[in-house]
Amino acid sequence: MRNTTKLLALVGVALLAPQAGCNDPLRVSIPDIVTPAQLGDSAALATVRAGVLGDFSIAYTGDHPDGSGGTEGVIMYGGLLADEWINSETFPTRIEVDARTIQVTNADVDLWFRRMHQARTSAEKAASRFAQFAPTTAGYPEMLTLAGLTYVFFAETWCSGVPISHLNADGSLTYGQPLTTVQILDTAIARFDKAIAASTDPGMTAFATVGKARAVLDTGGFAAAGALAATVPTGFAYLEEHSENTDRENNGVFNGNLPDGRYAVADREGVNGFPFRSVADPRTTWFDPGGPGFDNATELWTQQRYGGRKAPITVATGVEARLIQAEAALHVNDTVTFLAQLNDPRAVNVGARAYFDPNPFVPSDATTRPIGALPSLTVADITAAGGTVNLLFNERARWLWFTAHRLGDMRRLIRQYGRVANTVFPTGAYFKVNFANYGNDVNFPIPITEKQNPNFTACKDRLP
Repeated sequence: MRNTTKLLALVGVALLAPQAGCNDPLRVSIPDIVTPAQLGDSAALATVRAGVLGDFSIAYTGDHPDGSGGTEGVIMYGGLLADEWINSETFPTRIEVDARTIQVTNADVDLWFRRMHQARTSAEKAASRFAQFAPTTAGYPEMLTLAGLTYVFFAETWCSGVPISHLNADGSLTYGQPLTTVQILDTAIARFDKAIAASTDPGMTAFATVGKARAVLDTGGFAAAGALAATVPTGFAYLEEHSENTDRENNGVFNGNLPDGRYAVADREGVNGFPFRSVADPRTTWFDPGGPGFDNATELWTQQRYGGRKAPITVATGVEARLIQAEAALHVNDTVTFLAQLNDPRAVNVGARAYFDPNPFVPSDATTRPIGALPSLTVADITAAGGTVNLLFNERARWLWFTAHRLGDMRRLIRQYGRVANTVFPTGAYFKVNFANYGNDVNFPIPITEKQNPNFTACKDRLP
């Protein structure tokens, strides 16, 4: 089972009127963008959906973060604050994130924060249109689920106290109150519940269910999350599709890493980081192109999960559902079920894995390629990993690499499993001259521009 999204660049859709004088070069019709009034009926729903997919993609994967106005997505910035990426360029705004010392005045983070809210607003408004004109189609639960995921990203990535404002039909803004992380997750769960109730499409039901299970897991509801995940087949996948046509349609993860040279694959970053490169695994493959990144100093270690600008990007899969079930089993000390759930996606060629052509010089052709069966895990692997929690999060790090899960998982290791922050996040001496040492950030602060909201002062807290 595979669902994909077509990411269309709806910066402006040309509406071409009949030419009044086709032989007169001084009399030409002028294309215009689609206006809100033209999106007010069922005929416009495909256009509305395409716009949502584009907005969600920018918030999730970014586009072309080359320093010329491009935007990072949560995969890039979340992974940079965590231990998936290291900085391989010169922009101080990105170096702040990598060094865990993020200022509220960080302009790039501010731009991304606004893109996140744009994706949220776009999806929620589209869900309202689908509810009005096509409530029984797959588009309605899809829009609700994408909206729900934006709330999950806010909860997993930002500090407690994100305000949720709303753009009114007349263009005015209703400023929102800052919400705690739990309130943000509850809002996400409400969106997923609506999507599940409305869905008659198995793929959309699975999509919303994985999203809900993820949000419930974030709240510490391990048993409930496991029960939800149990309903999702391992072969399910919801993927974003990308193209080479425009920056907005590109795979932003690929762009930020190889052609732009701004991000490099990390390995054991800051002592505590995960061994993404130094321990070989077919789920986290990389290569060395033989030169530095944009800074002309940091080796541009290059990921091979997404092989080109048109490679699809994983959003949600049945493999994630199995990992959630394994975690639920861990919490009742059921080692047999724990290992069975971890081994389920290892045992078969599951298309949901969404791994692509590993050839570093040939862009992916955007088709899923199973990676082949992996050896089954045993009790000996639990011992070697240092316990079930370590093994679980090792498996999550590999399977969910560059899918915007790692930062949330590292925060959960602190919040739910009692780890000390500086034994989880990179720490010690920082490798660039901008900072002598890593800081203590475990999430992103809300940018200073939000102070235009009279209800907002600062983060409620910066706790994990």
